[in-house]
Amino acid sequence: MNMTQIRLLTAALVFLAGLAGCDAPQQAAPDTTTRMVFGPHENEKEFGNYTVHVNALTTDQLPADVARSYTITRSKNRAMLNVVVMKTTDGVKKPTTATVTTLTRNLANQVKDMKMREIIEQDAVYYIGDIPVDNEESLIFNIDVTPAGETTRLSMSYSKQFFTK
Repeated sequence: MNMTQIRLLTAALVFLAGLAGCDAPQQAAPDTTTRMVFGPHENEKEFGNYTVHVNALTTDQLPADVARSYTITRSKNRAMLNVVVMKTTDGVKKPTTATVTTLTRNLANQVKDMKMREIIEQDAVYYIGDIPVDNEESLIFNIDVTPAGETTRLSMSYSKQFFTK
């Protein structure tokens, strides 16, 4: 094999290796953010005068009328994350708006694309997102909350295993 053939073969192998990764699940980059971690049965974290409530469930647990009103597909194979941010002023907790983002990944470090959306009702503000989930899949939700009018980001990590069968 001459030098030109070796270069062409090397270029072809590099090209094919790049194509092989095109359909591979996206891997999460290492997260260097310091996060408060929720315990196994914990759904609330305090950050000064802010409290963040977090819950995750399969969407088949939602009442049909609630799912329909928020255009959520009810399914054992869909997980929903719900985040509520409360601000304490003069000893009274009230819901507050915020910017809420998540990076969701499974134990294989595969990223699941979940967009959070804001729902404002009379006396409540919710941030929800939903994604497909497999039976016995554990998801890690890295959640970042920046309350309205604040510059400090509240960072936390919440884990949940889902059973769909």
